[in-house]
Amino acid sequence: MILRMLQFLQEDCPQTVRAQIIAMMQREWPQAFAGKSDGEIAWPDNLATQPTSFVLLADHTVICHVAVPWKIIQHEGESYKVFGLNEVMTRPAYRHQGLGLRLVKGAADFIEQSEADLSIFTCQPPLVSFYHQGGWEQASHTNLIGGTREKPFRSNTLGLATMIRFFSPRARQHRSDFTRADVYLELGENMLW
Repeated sequence: MILRMLQFLQEDCPQTVRAQIIAMMQREWPQAFAGKSDGEIAWPDNLATQPTSFVLLADHTVICHVAVPWKIIQHEGESYKVFGLNEVMTRPAYRHQGLGLRLVKGAADFIEQSEADLSIFTCQPPLVSFYHQGGWEQASHTNLIGGTREKPFRSNTLGLATMIRFFSPRARQHRSDFTRADVYLELGENMLW
């Protein structure tokens, strides 16, 4: 099997790849798409975060996908360039072959080269060890807060684990500010990465 990796800003995604990514997301997270027609699905769902997609193709078939959004946040009086991971998925027939981890590690390299201060995101608790292999650690008592300050969307109410990785010396120096903390992303109502 010959694999090819693509990297692009989601807004520049080729239409055939876009259709496959959306179909994979609908299979992986059907509850997020309940009641929506294809024309009502906004992808990328938040252009302000300038998401970059990493896609692994076998011939012309998307077999893995990882999205890397980013934004500047304020936390404990400091400004940080923060990256997330989301839309991480692999077609069932290709799972348990290390392909998803390969893509996650490629995303980590991209984040590191993008002058990131840190990366923080949420995942289902059974996936903590997967992301640990990719270089992240679980921040057990840290909550990621999406939504808005007026209408927060808290990761701890969803039963999600928070994963974090410090890249810049300044972020590592302020590591304790992220322990047992609420980290606000302010992505928009009901949005969390």
